[in-house]
Amino acid sequence: MNSLAGFIAGLPKAELHLHLEGTLQPELMIAIGKRNGVSLPFPDAKAARKAYHFSDLQSFLDIYYRSTAVLITEEDFYDLTIAYLRKAASQHVRHAAIFFLTNTSVNFPR
Repeated sequence: MNSLAGFIAGLPKAELHLHLEGTLQPELMIAIGKRNGVSLPFPDAKAARKAYHFSDLQSFLDIYYRSTAVLITEEDFYDLTIAYLRKAASQHVRHAAIFFLTNTSVNFPR
């Protein structure tokens, strides 16, 4: 890494509009899918990662909705949030405005 890239990598950062579901990595998607009994069109994380190379908006939406279908329980969102926060901290993110959408079948306790 050159000195400019290193300097930029070390700067504090802000995520000003982040959809939490969009941070779902293939490894976690596969694990949560197995835990929830959600079948996915990918045999493993490597195949899922390859599918993330979309060519247009519709192919992006197809993979996005298919991937986020594994997010069902409070535990799923907890795991997703922790994974994102760990990655963000490693990238020096100091502020994040996080949004999330839930499937209507998810029932969080009040």
